[in-house]
Amino acid sequence: MSQQAIARSEIEAEVEAKEEAESPSRASCEEGAEWNVIERAFLTRRSIRKFKKAQVPAHLIRRMLEIGRFAPSQGNCQPYRFAVVREPGLLRDMEEFCVAECKKLAGMTDYTAHEKGSLKRYAAEVVTRLVAASDPGAAHPVPMLVLKQIAEGRFTVFHRAPTVILLLVDKHGVGIPEIDIGIVGTNIVMAAESQGLGTCWVGFSKLLNQSPAWKERLGLDERFQISEAICVGHAVGKPWQRVIERATHEIQWFENGQKKVVY
Repeated sequence: MSQQAIARSEIEAEVEAKEEAESPSRASCEEGAEWNVIERAFLTRRSIRKFKKAQVPAHLIRRMLEIGRFAPSQGNCQPYRFAVVREPGLLRDMEEFCVAECKKLAGMTDYTAHEKGSLKRYAAEVVTRLVAASDPGAAHPVPMLVLKQIAEGRFTVFHRAPTVILLLVDKHGVGIPEIDIGIVGTNIVMAAESQGLGTCWVGFSKLLNQSPAWKERLGLDERFQISEAICVGHAVGKPWQRVIERATHEIQWFENGQKKVVY
């Protein structure tokens, strides 16, 4: 090897050593160490349901979508597309449609609104049982409560956010597209977090799929439908100042030929 090649190799080795020293291995974190920047971002992220009226700069939305585009997906097939709604009139119409649909659903499933022994109560109970049998998650108390609150005007669907990103899923996508949607959505949400912006997932946005008129108005290809929506805007207040407690779950841990339960 020539002296020039040796010198170049030594310089490269020195640069690599310096970079490694400045950027320690991700696995080098000692037990009990403080959360790093990325970890703390996940811990302090909040679902924002109260936004300022000020619009988010368009270039920031494009940055979020670019981070979303680089999310991992099964076979890198990327079974999703995005639709960005920033037109106030369109957002208002989306809200009104979803609220109207929630009122219909609440009227069909809220049996507590009718007298015991009445035909209407019985009919609502039957519908609720059918919903629970076909889609247990939809009949869970949490979405049912939100459904009722929206119908009563005590809760908004899109939280008056200035920007709403619709996550469109490919109905014929490879693997389990909904999982990929969850990953790409998380990328978008955390990209917004890095910009100091607030976000909130909105599952009730799926109601728009029920309307052929809305599919046409939003320019949805027959192959795609709305999976979720992400509201984006400047949060009112500073809701991320404290970490919210989460439930602790059992973890089945297999190592060294043993199985144990950890928390």
